[in-house]
Amino acid sequence: MGLFGAVKQAFREELTGGAEASGSPVALRLLLLCQRQPGLTQQALVQATGRDKGQVARLVKELLDQGLLLREPHPEDKRSHCLRPSAAGLQACRRFEQAEAAVAARLFGDLPAATLQAMRDELQRLQARLRG
Repeated sequence: MGLFGAVKQAFREELTGGAEASGSPVALRLLLLCQRQPGLTQQALVQATGRDKGQVARLVKELLDQGLLLREPHPEDKRSHCLRPSAAGLQACRRFEQAEAAVAARLFGDLPAATLQAMRDELQRLQARLRG
């Protein structure tokens, strides 16, 4: 298994605590976007993620059905709804952030500060290359 696969597996294990995963990673990403920017519309999620409208609609429905997301009427556009996490959704976001921190600690916890900074700089450079 390569590095990306190992990180993904470690993250999944941290997130689920060995239990069966509930929900898809993409749905969780949508929930996190709604946590970071409460009141996003479904169309804003489509634009932010680059996913197609149908997939985002299915994922939003999944999150609504699980009680992780709340939908409220848009104050200006009666055709749209504003999305925000429920209390259970906020708890799921916290679990995600804790799992992310735990995996980062396993990966980088004993590295010297100078090495971490050099890695951050290089990763930012690589990320810029991916953006074009």
